[in-house]
Amino acid sequence: MAAKARNDFQRKAHFTFIWTIENGTSILASEYVESPSFIAQTIEKTKWKLMMHNLFNESLLCIFIHREDDVPGNIEIEIELSVQSADGTPIAMKTCKRQFAGSDNCSLPLELENYDVFFQRTQFLSNDSFIICCQMWKTGIEVSEVDTCFARTRLSVDRRSCIWAIRHFSTLVLGEKIIHFVNPTLKRSPQLILSFSLSERNGKTYVNIQIDQDSATRFHRILCKLCLLDNVGRVVHSEESLQYICEHLYDVYTFEEFIEKDKLVNGESSVLQNDVLYLRCEFLIGADPIWSRIEHYSLEDLKTNTTDMLEMDLIKPVEASVTCCPFKKIVEDLYEDESLNDVILRAGAKSFPAHKKVLINRSPKFKTMFDQDTEEKTGNIVDIPDFNAETLGRLLFYIYKDTVQELQCESAMDLFRAANIYELPELQKKCSFVLKSKLSVTNVCSILSLAGMHDHSEDLKKAAEDFIFYHANEVLNSDEWKRLEKEHFFLTLDVSSLINMYDFEYDSP
Repeated sequence: MAAKARNDFQRKAHFTFIWTIENGTSILASEYVESPSFIAQTIEKTKWKLMMHNLFNESLLCIFIHREDDVPGNIEIEIELSVQSADGTPIAMKTCKRQFAGSDNCSLPLELENYDVFFQRTQFLSNDSFIICCQMWKTGIEVSEVDTCFARTRLSVDRRSCIWAIRHFSTLVLGEKIIHFVNPTLKRSPQLILSFSLSERNGKTYVNIQIDQDSATRFHRILCKLCLLDNVGRVVHSEESLQYICEHLYDVYTFEEFIEKDKLVNGESSVLQNDVLYLRCEFLIGADPIWSRIEHYSLEDLKTNTTDMLEMDLIKPVEASVTCCPFKKIVEDLYEDESLNDVILRAGAKSFPAHKKVLINRSPKFKTMFDQDTEEKTGNIVDIPDFNAETLGRLLFYIYKDTVQELQCESAMDLFRAANIYELPELQKKCSFVLKSKLSVTNVCSILSLAGMHDHSEDLKKAAEDFIFYHANEVLNSDEWKRLEKEHFFLTLDVSSLINMYDFEYDSP
């Protein structure tokens, strides 16, 4: 039996479909996600798609396969559907053999409990991505060629977070309303209107928060969370709810009797600060995918993850391109030949011979320095005070050779800053890839700070935030995080809000 299982595992599928869903945690605010339709050329050119449904009330994520074509007759298909880790190891799997008719709505569900997916993210959500693999065999036949198709969907979510200060709280009276608008972060996402008011029942006065919308153009799922903060920003009371936004429905949800007023005014708690009540309001609103597309390959065997291959292209040497581009070879030779230089760049006590024309053509910053009537244009020695000699050497190596030397975390951060100053976005991207690959509990705060203070670093910032999200208990208890919160509070707000939304527990300061 074991031998048969091994043989079944090793046999090649007639057709393999690998679907990567990026920004996987956004599925919490989505009712369902569909893959692009794909055609299994080796299985009678039948047309299929995968669907992931979020059954929130049952805390389940279900993945289905659906045949879309209307070719007459049934086809018996053996299917293996799995969620895979980054190295291709199946984490959850289901198999079946059944008849599929044209436009068949019958589906094969692969059920994943939400808890497993989102609280064991290091397995399921590598870099915040689902990898779903569907292997198909048409029973009773052998094929001479096997086919593999890749698809990729990037999800989007309108994530909003704000601190709402209710001033003169103790003087509010029944029927008085305070309004606060929460604007969308994405196009086609509705504006939210928050209303704060007091109501009375059985002689007690309660806080109510109503959520409305007035601009929806489609159906949305919305996850709402309200947190009452004390005078040092700790959550003392919170409630959350999953609701729906409909195009013609103004009301979204009301947190009725959120908390009793007397507990805030007359209690011993330290919630009110100068008669101001602070609420943290957090929302996840489902949005259309950013894009969804087929990346198709007809290969006999594919063992390398294409995403990794593309990213590794960012940092590999460029010998191949040099052989087909003589000009690039000439520029490389200039780097080795110091006799033709016309400028010296100096960092500290170390000097680097260089060529103004090369620098001008590679960097807008150098172009500004050498084209205008400045000291740099007329002088032969230019001091570079922005970074150390090692970083300047690495910068020049990239400018001349269009590749980077081996980088550690600290040197990658220094070179990232230099790339930003000298307006070299491709170099910045290469450094970003290195930094993403070296994220750790000890350096993630420094990398988040770096990304937050430089342009063109959204992907690095998101990678750092995702890492913190995945390692919340370790990072949020570290001295580095507490220092980052103190020095750059707004930089930490997004990830803190998201962590709190999923109720991670960590030691408060």
